[in-house]
Amino acid sequence: MVTGSINTVITGSTRGIGLGLAREYLRRGHSVMISGRNQQTCDQAVTLLQAELATNRVFAQVCDVTDIGSVEALWDSASATFGRIDHWINNAGRNNPKAQLDKIDWPEIESTIDTNLLGVIRGSVVAYRGMLRQGSGWIFNMEGFGAEGMIGLEQVPYGVTKYGVRYVTKALVKTAAGSPVCIGYLSPGMVTTEMAVPQADRRDEFFFKNRKVLNILADHVETVTPWLVERMLVARKNGTAIRWMGFARAAGRFMLSLVYKRHVIEEAMSRQDNQPTLETSNDV
Repeated sequence: MVTGSINTVITGSTRGIGLGLAREYLRRGHSVMISGRNQQTCDQAVTLLQAELATNRVFAQVCDVTDIGSVEALWDSASATFGRIDHWINNAGRNNPKAQLDKIDWPEIESTIDTNLLGVIRGSVVAYRGMLRQGSGWIFNMEGFGAEGMIGLEQVPYGVTKYGVRYVTKALVKTAAGSPVCIGYLSPGMVTTEMAVPQADRRDEFFFKNRKVLNILADHVETVTPWLVERMLVARKNGTAIRWMGFARAAGRFMLSLVYKRHVIEEAMSRQDNQPTLETSNDV
């Protein structure tokens, strides 16, 4: 467990759950370096968080997790800024177009795997080596659909990466045993980011077909991220799993849906349709 003010790096944190995690660390008085592939969205995110939280503890570094040199530069920048890095969260990710595997263009398949799986491996290796040198630190890897072995025929590239992230994280837990570095699993469940609720012009048949289930299981970023951050801050044991939507919570949601209808997807759609978005590019 890290005590006092901690320094956190979050990949893919200019929007969505990454930005939500950054916000919650900052609210608790910690320091955060956010990152994304685009300088403009990095600058916008810093400006937003500074204005919203009246903090000078947020910084940014452009990082493309598909480029090992860029990931190394993120570590170096954060280390130079903070002196040490206590938490490193491998959050950057993308989804594949919703279609069966043979219908997805190859560049989309390759990009999803490179970002979600190889990106986590790059981030984990860079952070692990750096934390060994500094003598401590936590690495948290973001799970998602597929980590438990579920099969979605229209989400094969994405599911493969999250299944792989679980494998990589398990291996890292064993690698880190007896070292000063700890590894954690991080799972937010279904969150109403653009990965679950696309912009209006990208809402396809797959989205509307699954809206009923999403309304049962999904949550807004501001619901999930405080819960996740609180548990990361008190994590003690290498291999800690922080998972929002476990079996018991999911089963309870389905039972409750028989008498109470949630409308989180409609709420998310309304937010997107009626408010300007922070992003100006497909950043991760």
